[in-house]
Amino acid sequence: MPAPPKPIVLFVCPPETGHTNPLLPHATHLVSQGHTVHFIAGPPSQPAIEKAGATFHALHSVWKPEMFDIMHSFPDEPSRFMYGLKHNFIDLTEPCMRTIAGVLETIRDEHGPAQEVVIVQEYAALGVWPFLLGAPLPRGYAGFPKVVIFATVPLPVSSVDTAPFGPGLPPDSSVEGRERNRGMYEATKGFGDEIARYANEIYVRLGAGPIPGGVSPMDFWGLAGDVVVQPCSASLEYERSDLSPKIRYIGGLPRKEIGPADLPGWWGEVLDAKRAGKKIVFVSQGTFRLDHNELLLPTLRALSDREDCMVIGALGTRGSKLEEGVEVPGNAKVVDFLLYDAILEHADVFVSNAGYGGLMHSVMNGVPMVLAGTGQDKAEVSMRGEWAGIAVNLRTSTPTVEALREGIDKALSDSAFKKRCVEIRRENEELDCLAQLEKLVNGDA
Repeated sequence: MPAPPKPIVLFVCPPETGHTNPLLPHATHLVSQGHTVHFIAGPPSQPAIEKAGATFHALHSVWKPEMFDIMHSFPDEPSRFMYGLKHNFIDLTEPCMRTIAGVLETIRDEHGPAQEVVIVQEYAALGVWPFLLGAPLPRGYAGFPKVVIFATVPLPVSSVDTAPFGPGLPPDSSVEGRERNRGMYEATKGFGDEIARYANEIYVRLGAGPIPGGVSPMDFWGLAGDVVVQPCSASLEYERSDLSPKIRYIGGLPRKEIGPADLPGWWGEVLDAKRAGKKIVFVSQGTFRLDHNELLLPTLRALSDREDCMVIGALGTRGSKLEEGVEVPGNAKVVDFLLYDAILEHADVFVSNAGYGGLMHSVMNGVPMVLAGTGQDKAEVSMRGEWAGIAVNLRTSTPTVEALREGIDKALSDSAFKKRCVEIRRENEELDCLAQLEKLVNGDA
């Protein structure tokens, strides 16, 4: 008797490549294992999705360039976070929902009612929630498919042992700590209520019910699916006595294969410096907030007199250039774009603005970090790096030259950072994240 067909997998991501890239290797792996894969994402990701062997479906951003300036005109981080959450993500709900419905209906038309479908939705995509809150199902479906939530941010769910997500406070499960946590959840309840109100207006308009009363939006989005995938080992997340059994730690992505075309023409100088015993320091501000005066240029200045170091700076996007008149120190190289896995294989420390993707690349290369980030999820990333013992947390997105010099010295001189990085890299490798997600899709885990 022939084996039943494998589930068709539908990946759903926001338009930003930073939310899409961590799922691409999983799509490639599932295609290689015989799954048919569909992928909803932003147009910039189309070539990579098609290279993976998946069928691409476009989801266009609702975020306008002027919104970035509006967001940063607010005087405090909670207000900026709320504005970005509303208008970059929650406003995507309807177009994402419509795209999901169209793809699911096409699958039914092509494969019939018996074909199983599994949806893997990146945490911030939000398109499945109207269906799970009672909106009319796509044509041909008596029930909604299994939903796996894939986080590309630190685990954002609440706990008696942690403070609310955002300010980047360490966990505390003591009596006093839990009292602190309760007080902070109560103090931030208005924030959650406002986000719920905004989201519920959209859900109701789409024929769905509201988020259940008493459940915060962050918890609902994180836990209302069937399974929650956190792409790291448990050592990179806080211990929670009330952790939901839906949450699975699957480990970080394996390193990418690097070819000659991925490397700048001066790459031989990096290898020569490494062979000569110099420390390789890599600095990048990610791909979202690209003011080089915040982190990249201060790092170059902090190490400009260090003959024992070679500094490599990545500007974040292809075609980027430093501002006119900026001089690059003699011990540094600056490139517009560089794959993290190319340089981190040789780096001794990574100076980062605390993006979650950068953290996991550093983990999978066993490289200590100096983290300088406070906006979006960056304070949470920074504290997890500090808590896990793999990073120096500068607790600011605009560190001084002196703070960077001290932080880099600490990461380079204290062998405990490197030892812990190697331990956690091994944990993540042993989890085998590609096989873990495949098992969840197939119902084997």
